[in-house]
Amino acid sequence: MDESKYGKYIVTELKKNIILPWGVPGVLDEYEPGKNRPMEHVLWLDGDQAPGCFYSECVWFFSPDKVNPEKLEKMRKAGGGGPRPHTHPFDELFTFWGTDFDNPHDLGAEVEFWLEDQQFIFSKSCFLYIPAGMKHCPIQFTRIDRSIFHFSFAPAQRYDFTEISGGGEYAGKGDIGKYFVFQDKPNLKLPEYRHEIPKDVAQRVAYLDGEVVPGANLCAEAGWFWPGEKHPLQTGEEPIVKAHTHPYSEMIGLFGTNLNDIHDLCGEVELWINGEQHIMNKSFVAFIPAGMEHCPLNIRRIDKPIFHFAVSGPTKTYG
Repeated sequence: MDESKYGKYIVTELKKNIILPWGVPGVLDEYEPGKNRPMEHVLWLDGDQAPGCFYSECVWFFSPDKVNPEKLEKMRKAGGGGPRPHTHPFDELFTFWGTDFDNPHDLGAEVEFWLEDQQFIFSKSCFLYIPAGMKHCPIQFTRIDRSIFHFSFAPAQRYDFTEISGGGEYAGKGDIGKYFVFQDKPNLKLPEYRHEIPKDVAQRVAYLDGEVVPGANLCAEAGWFWPGEKHPLQTGEEPIVKAHTHPYSEMIGLFGTNLNDIHDLCGEVELWINGEQHIMNKSFVAFIPAGMEHCPLNIRRIDKPIFHFAVSGPTKTYG
């Protein structure tokens, strides 16, 4: 992000010259504000982006009314395609988030996703926890009515995969629909450095940990900060999260909803890392190594809804 001591842990720029494992080569360095393809990356994170940083892709899938017809035709002619069936040597989160701000649980689309040769069709915002070795994909949108935010995550510094045609190690091992999480965790107890936020200020859509998905070794939450000027949490007068540390690493992401410029945060956010202040007005992900003090996190200004996620690991519970 900047030349300060800890600014290296905050990523706001899209990594250049990445060739995706599937799809159109060079797709990550061609974004043009206001001239959208069906899919645009906001950020790609890995160990090159910040010291020790985990892998993550942060992507917008656009509704048809947002897609530039020339870009769509170019992508079709280039033969771009989605991921083929594969496995990873690490656990992975695959996620989808709808942009109906009156009902953020509604994905505004229908997705077909395959796990271990089982077909799943869903239309709600969700986390999908994919254990290491589980065969997954292909994936396709059978319907898309509104633009969708997507991020994937793995506790590894590089994306690694193996294409697979037969069954993975989880084939035939019971109900794997349990790996989908569509809602917040009931009776969630937050640590003392956090407090429950009123739903007119922020709304958590889904929460995942080792209790929600038995065996999961990651904690993740995702939701929205809403614009407003009445509450101290929306003006920077009161921190969203107070200063604290974890014995595990964490990634914190905030993304604006200006679909004509997907790097616009649509507000201003203040994040402290090891006592050093950082102020962002671009969509970003901060990587926090295990043991490093971080926060307070303050929303200093918010003009349009801001999507937020946090993923921690390896750990079965957050605290």
